[in-house]
Amino acid sequence: MATMTIVCYEFQKRKNSTLTPEVAGISGEEFPVLLKHPTSYRTPIFLLERYNGFSYNYVEWEGWFYYIEDVISVGNGRYEIRCAMDVLATLRGWILNTNAFVMYDVTANTEIVDTRLSMVTSKTTAVNSGAFQALGGHSFPGGTIVAGIITQNGASFYQMDGSTADSLLDTINSDEIPDRLPIPEIEWDEPLEGIANVLNTIGENIVISLRHILGSRSAADCIISAKQLPVLPGAISGTSETIYLGTWNSGKSGKRITNRIVNDTASVAIPWQFSDWRRNAPYTELYLYIPFTGFIQLSVGDLIGESTITIDASLDVITGDLIIEVSTGSGKYIGQYGGNVAGAYAIGSSAVSVGNQVVTAIGATAAGAAAIATGGTAAALAAKIGAAGIFGVIASNTPTPSTIAGGGGGASMGLSATCYCISICHNTNVTPESVGAVVGTPTMAVKRLGDLAGYVQTRCAEVAAPFYGGILDECNALLDGGVYIE
Repeated sequence: MATMTIVCYEFQKRKNSTLTPEVAGISGEEFPVLLKHPTSYRTPIFLLERYNGFSYNYVEWEGWFYYIEDVISVGNGRYEIRCAMDVLATLRGWILNTNAFVMYDVTANTEIVDTRLSMVTSKTTAVNSGAFQALGGHSFPGGTIVAGIITQNGASFYQMDGSTADSLLDTINSDEIPDRLPIPEIEWDEPLEGIANVLNTIGENIVISLRHILGSRSAADCIISAKQLPVLPGAISGTSETIYLGTWNSGKSGKRITNRIVNDTASVAIPWQFSDWRRNAPYTELYLYIPFTGFIQLSVGDLIGESTITIDASLDVITGDLIIEVSTGSGKYIGQYGGNVAGAYAIGSSAVSVGNQVVTAIGATAAGAAAIATGGTAAALAAKIGAAGIFGVIASNTPTPSTIAGGGGGASMGLSATCYCISICHNTNVTPESVGAVVGTPTMAVKRLGDLAGYVQTRCAEVAAPFYGGILDECNALLDGGVYIE
């Protein structure tokens, strides 16, 4: 037996940790021991001549570190100190200098999904809104009327409110045709002069009668179209003029349209409920509600890093055609949607049957549209959305933006100007930050282990060190199972 010295410690550490007494700042006590022959460097047995209340649990021998597995009395005042190598502490320097593929570590991760955490079935809903300034039914329940009229100077389009349009029709109908033409008396004393008087009188009466005929019967034919649109009158460009039906002065005024396009914009903040990888599918769904277009499901993966959605609208007030372009606040294009929001307005020859004046809006999502149209607080809106049953269980990670309905025709008059962005989220059973210190967060990258601290789990680790193969195998297996770099 050979006499040597070991250093014993009372040392508290995790078994799968690289911590050493020196790093922890723990001092130990030296003991002279006999080394039992034969012995193993992996599991050495030291013979201690004196015990004196030996209470240590950790040993350093020749720069290698060991856990004390057992202390056995062998008689004559001797004790066997049976040890097992602390591979992680012994190989600490080589481990820290190793580059390895790290699956998990405690570095905060915001994007990689942690599939170790399960998703709960209960959902939470958040809503943000933004409004068009020109489009929508706010402040003018009747919308605005755009009529195409043949005037003495050609065809023009006029914008007017409903009362003006109705009174224009009343004016036409109240202008009556005389029952008969007045017949002047003819003085035959002077035949030529009498004939001239008759002709002049007949001519004057023909002009008067034609004017009355045009006013009471043909004037209505000068109104070639009339549409009701959900747009603020002030948003339409034009000049105020007296309305002529042909050459007949109606006595009513309207705005002759000089620019048929009305542009409008709404901006909505995305109601993200998470700031990490749970922003992605299937944990988060995003929906955008646009008046006149309906609900559009957005691809959350394309919107991570974005904070707002911009909805640009372009309305042709002559035809009622509406184009909606959706993009992100940073300018990333999402999609284009369209429809026609004009409702027929029955005046003049533009009259259509009442049954054609109302077009069903939003189609299968009528319950959801009704919930949105009534407005209210975000909490109330979320409740209505849930009650309408629009959103079901998450079924797809890659939704395709789509429009459920387009335009709405006359029914669009009842819609508000408000756009809504809605997020529906399913959280994990526990929050990622609550377990990160214990099991880390996904890393999936090659890193130098010495640059990390805390929990680290590698894949296919290969530490290069001047140790026996069994020791290296154990070290690599420990790293792949998860250790604490300390």
